Amino acid sequence: MLQAGEPCPASAPTNSPAEVGGGACVSADYAGALAEARALAKTDGRTAASLDVLLGLLRVGGAAARLLGERGIGAAKIETVAPKVHCETNLDLARLECEAQGIAERVGARQTSSLHLLLAVLRVSGSGTEALRRIGHDPGKIRALILRALTGPGPSADRRTDRAGQDFTTGEEPERSAGGDAQDSAVPPAREASKAAEPASLGQTLCAAGDDAVWELLPIESPRTPVLHREREVGRVLDLLQAKTPRVIAIVGDPGSGRTALLAALSTASAEKPLAPVGDLGAMSSPGALLQALHRRAPLSSPIVLDGTAWLGPEGSDGPLQLLCTMNAGRRWVMTMTPSDVRRIEIGAPDLATSLETVVLPPLQPPVLLEIVESGLEAMAEATGVGFAPEVCAALVRLAPRYPSERAQPGRALVIAEVAAARAARLGQTMVDETGVAEVVADAAAVPASQLLRDDDDRFRNLEDRLCDRVVGHDEARGRIAAALRRSYAGFRGHRPLASFLLLGPTGVGKTETARAIAEALFDGESALLRIDLSEYSEPHAVARLIGSPPGYVGHENGGQLTESIRRRPASVVLLDEVEKAHREVLLVLLQVLEDGRLTDGRGRTVDFSASAIVMTSNLGSECYRRSRSPAVSTIQALARSRLPPELWNRIDEVLCYAPLAEAELGAIVARIAIESSRRLHAERGISFEIDASVVAQVLQSESDRSLGARPLRRAFERLVESPLATEIVSGRLRRGTRLRLHCDGSGRLQTTCLA
Repeated sequence: MLQAGEPCPASAPTNSPAEVGGGACVSADYAGALAEARALAKTDGRTAASLDVLLGLLRVGGAAARLLGERGIGAAKIETVAPKVHCETNLDLARLECEAQGIAERVGARQTSSLHLLLAVLRVSGSGTEALRRIGHDPGKIRALILRALTGPGPSADRRTDRAGQDFTTGEEPERSAGGDAQDSAVPPAREASKAAEPASLGQTLCAAGDDAVWELLPIESPRTPVLHREREVGRVLDLLQAKTPRVIAIVGDPGSGRTALLAALSTASAEKPLAPVGDLGAMSSPGALLQALHRRAPLSSPIVLDGTAWLGPEGSDGPLQLLCTMNAGRRWVMTMTPSDVRRIEIGAPDLATSLETVVLPPLQPPVLLEIVESGLEAMAEATGVGFAPEVCAALVRLAPRYPSERAQPGRALVIAEVAAARAARLGQTMVDETGVAEVVADAAAVPASQLLRDDDDRFRNLEDRLCDRVVGHDEARGRIAAALRRSYAGFRGHRPLASFLLLGPTGVGKTETARAIAEALFDGESALLRIDLSEYSEPHAVARLIGSPPGYVGHENGGQLTESIRRRPASVVLLDEVEKAHREVLLVLLQVLEDGRLTDGRGRTVDFSASAIVMTSNLGSECYRRSRSPAVSTIQALARSRLPPELWNRIDEVLCYAPLAEAELGAIVARIAIESSRRLHAERGISFEIDASVVAQVLQSESDRSLGARPLRRAFERLVESPLATEIVSGRLRRGTRLRLHCDGSGRLQTTCLA
């Protein structure tokens, strides 16, 4: 038995794969590269490093050497920078071999080749990747090129997978651009490709089902972009397709998560190309009749792909039963579903659910997401002729949560890029930069693009100052809010919301204004504030209003007030007002949000809250401030804790007490009210004004009840200042361009002085 990485025995031809432990096969260039790497390390008296493997791949030749050579990467270039590279001493060569063989298995390869070994080397991020960077090449882009070569269009022996009872000849991969250049990835239209490349049996798939239906079953096109980091999912689908007992395979993921791309990769890796119905299907007598027609027209060895569960028809139709019947006859089906689709099948068609095998597409981590988006941008640039600046990829991932869309990542980011490229083409531009991406997101989210382009480090570094622009007083509370948000930005929160706050205190002290300030500081506008008054949720059945009614109930199509808004705009501040008045069942729904950053709505869809901040307000403790000007904070928190479920209390990041505002702070609020009023008047009429201390004192004097906080001050300002000015404007005595200075005389009447 030959160990992985050793050269092939003499009895095996050098151009044939060598059998290794476990029945696996390795190509000659794979085995030769490992042998060369061991020899290089032995010459230097050390253990093998990833740089040695990279040099071995280049010296031995083969598919990996050809791919690198087409990018101008040769052994001579690597050798010139090798003395400057620190070789790692902890590389486990056996583990590297296992990783390469695992990649080969996950993409359905019959043998482990030098391309799989090169991909394993690049994922180590050691001396090999450092050497590539030193000669000016991005290892991430090379990884994308390798995966395009392994899963992209074009025939390849590495991608052939045996099925029981079938035999395929092996050989070296045909000569083609391993990097997947534009001319290689171009795929002819589906109909032409099927006529040129498919067996004659598929040429008869055109049929008429009634007078108004003409359709074809055509092979899924090969992917135009590499399918990155989905080797495990592709391998699982291939295993299920080759299993002796047919199953209905469900590729489960939210729209935009990459289900279609996975199907395209499957069409390349599978021995039998999956078929999908294309054309006008017309009006079938029933979903079962349509499925039966698809089954009759396609060869039994070819799996049929159905996009979505609409093919099964409504609940109670004959679609699921017909799917089971054809499956028992040997037909393999592949369906794309959302998690809610799976749950509906489990409830409405339990017999089908038992035969359902799910392949779930998990959410992508940031580094992986960046790599996938970058690969998509390269393919989009080739297709549109519009290039993308280097900083666009990071900007798309950063700004995508602010783009109102129901698509998951990376689909959401690529949609933004597509719109930005279309805009650039319309304006005659050849390049999309970060500003172009920000403008697309800004137009959709109704916020200024300049605010989206602001540096996030600077945004979070100066949070206290930005909160201070809107919130008067409460210095300690503002500092703790800023600290909690900075912890999240720094990466300590995991998948929880950005932060969760409970603000306690009497009315009119700035609790709601704090939520507005957080929305302004984080998401550049009050449009990102979702306000829900929980006093309207005092009954247990009100939970349905928050997350949506289940299907079949009245109003289920409207979605939930909370879940639907966050699903459309994940980057938001959720203000839950008067939280103590909500029913306990409503409050317990929030546990999942605060702990896991997600919530399942009435339709079974999972809504992600990880890009949101949660602000809860309550008047609990107000009576303490009425009895004492400075009650103990612990007393107020103990009162609030006794009124809220302990499970909810323990999941809140910060519980903050807002004391009544001092006289000077109330005066500062009056001054801000005046500035906002003057700004609105100038926008409407071109008239502006400013006030002095006498006006502030008169407003404070006219509203002497401090138990209501700052809210009555706005009404007093309207009576004292805005009403007299409105009379002057309507009478024509104040014209556009006028600037006024306002003050109060000894009797408290408003006096005006014209400045211009």
